[in-house]
Amino acid sequence: MERKELIKQWYISYFPKVASFIAKRGGTLDDARDIFQEGLIVLYEKRNTAFHTNEEAYLFGVCKNLWFKHSTDQARFQNATIDPGEEPEPTVSENRLLQLLDTAGKKCVQLLQRFYYDNEKTETIREEFGFSTNHSTAVQKYKCLEKVRETVKQNALSYESFFE
Repeated sequence: MERKELIKQWYISYFPKVASFIAKRGGTLDDARDIFQEGLIVLYEKRNTAFHTNEEAYLFGVCKNLWFKHSTDQARFQNATIDPGEEPEPTVSENRLLQLLDTAGKKCVQLLQRFYYDNEKTETIREEFGFSTNHSTAVQKYKCLEKVRETVKQNALSYESFFE
């Protein structure tokens, strides 16, 4: 059989299976064509030597290995070429947050700072602020948070409002 006819027959018979395999793993039709053509070259070269296996199984195995190598290389290339400075992570606008907290009052800002920033225990905060019980300290913290939430609602702020 003429080489051109043989390759055409292999395309008709074996390409759909290889293309399906690659598509299921995130590849494109162009990827499938490239991999299949590389596989055909290997098959054609091996066919001229002592070839004692199923052509379809051999070609599919070669294409499968080529795809895994291609996708691994592609992932390495993408990881190596991504510049962390290209797309900066959104940062919290500290000024925006401080302005919002200031609307709750100075005492609330200090209380919330002791709870969340300084990670102080409730007992320590209770003594520092002069609350009678740990429960009253927790209630005051809740009231401060509610003041901040109410300000957010009144100003129709969203989560994205706090990022620059």
